[in-house]
Amino acid sequence: MSLNDLEIIELYELLDRLVERNLSHEQKRRLEDWLSKSAEARRIYVSFVDMSVSLSSYADESLSVKEEPENRSQIVKFINFIQPWLPMAAVLVVGVYLYSNLSLSSFSGNDPSGVVDQKSSSVPEYQNFYRPDRASPVAVLTKSVGLQWSSNTNNRPELGSALEPGVFEIERGMAQLEFMQGATAILEGPADAELINDNAVSIKLGKLRAHVPKVAIGFSVDLPMGRVVDLGTDFGVAVHPEGSAEVFVYRGKVQYKGVDFEGNEVFNELSAGEAIYLDSFGISTPLDMPSGNFLGTADLAFRSLENAHRRRSAWMKKSKELAADPNTLLYYGFDGHDSWSRVVRDETNRANGAGDGAVIGCNWTEGRWPGKGALEFAQDNDRVCLNLNKSLRQATLVAWVRLNGLGADGAPLVFSKPHLDGAVGWSVNSSGKLVLEVKTSNLIETYESAVAFPPDRLGKWVHLATSFDAEKKWVNHFINGRSFSREKINQANSISLKKGLLGHFQAFPDRNPKLSLRGSIDEFAIFASVWDEGTIRELFEVGRPQGFKPEHHLP
Repeated sequence: MSLNDLEIIELYELLDRLVERNLSHEQKRRLEDWLSKSAEARRIYVSFVDMSVSLSSYADESLSVKEEPENRSQIVKFINFIQPWLPMAAVLVVGVYLYSNLSLSSFSGNDPSGVVDQKSSSVPEYQNFYRPDRASPVAVLTKSVGLQWSSNTNNRPELGSALEPGVFEIERGMAQLEFMQGATAILEGPADAELINDNAVSIKLGKLRAHVPKVAIGFSVDLPMGRVVDLGTDFGVAVHPEGSAEVFVYRGKVQYKGVDFEGNEVFNELSAGEAIYLDSFGISTPLDMPSGNFLGTADLAFRSLENAHRRRSAWMKKSKELAADPNTLLYYGFDGHDSWSRVVRDETNRANGAGDGAVIGCNWTEGRWPGKGALEFAQDNDRVCLNLNKSLRQATLVAWVRLNGLGADGAPLVFSKPHLDGAVGWSVNSSGKLVLEVKTSNLIETYESAVAFPPDRLGKWVHLATSFDAEKKWVNHFINGRSFSREKINQANSISLKKGLLGHFQAFPDRNPKLSLRGSIDEFAIFASVWDEGTIRELFEVGRPQGFKPEHHLP
């Protein structure tokens, strides 16, 4: 179908309205009808879109050099204007390609979901044509706008480069990836992704919009707690720093398969216009579709604040449960104290305040959540005096701590008077190992983990737990909810925290009795039972701070 002069003029007017974001529904249908029937219209459209993208690429290149503030402001405004249309442009360009190069009969059918009949004779033909080859590239970087690579990545391909499986990290901007199986994905930074194969990608952080033609059905996106598998769709995902995610389906269908934090299987099948929110525990809830391609910054900020409130509420509920548990011997939540308070309240309220700690020298500071309290230890004599006049054959010690540094003596967590049988010391030594020391007769038995505090963990909130079991003869250390090491007990029969000091050494051998830790403690508890990994993991998950990112150096 060829176009006359009047039709060409009308086509350019429609394209102008498209760029100006002033295209009515009827005009959009008119444009799509021309693109499906006229090769000449498709050529004009591709040329028009190519020019628009080239202009945005020019603006991207201009941002990489120093310019006057006024000029830079104008370019940023232009990129902010053009970015919202790039996903639509990418979808339409792929559609033009498919209409121009593949038989229209391959896409016939009235299934509104876009799901292809797996018995169709055309599918095996295309599947064979796009047969995955591990030695081949998996995608091509075809377009970018305002792209800035992450400082942590050495993989910085140029436009048009073929991409092999591996990490793909960007700090800001947008990157269009065309996978060899046929799917097109637009990744928006900041983003931490990994290209798995020619029809699969993993997203740990960031936004991704995917258009999947029928030839690429099965395109999958791995999320922190599961996987989205397309059934012939146009969909988007957004993964947040704390591990939560959102899945939006614009056309067709997708399947989500995952597990929650208890190991239960989670399954959802979403159709066009449906969306779900997946929290960091892997639990899904229905979500309203956004008005745009993705949530705006204001919406994300609101959702982040809402999630922070939800997490804090969950922690407060768990704290009350722990304080009421008869196995909880001492529980310091460090929350709700006045800035001048010299007492740490024992939330168990046992014996009318007998478990309260006396604050010496320490200052109240912000904890692992905005508005939550913690105690900061900064001077040599800073400490909290506590007393637990009970001998324990089974116990679990738990704390949230942030260490600013490790000196020659390490960092004390809690120590009791060393002359008592069963005297205990819990600390991080100068090598960064979590250590439990127990006095037996005239000996000090030492049970230490592997290195729990490498340099990159200093200055961050870390959840520590150690269990002591004299009956089964085991000491277990846990870091951020995971079992870190296990040591066999020699002779120790019990532990005691009589006349104990929180955040300060006592006169244990080779310890400086005048030295406190350098850092903060946000939560501290002692339980008269041995906690397993599942229970400690649950406590960590409920209490972990907003934006906490899992680390990779745990065993």
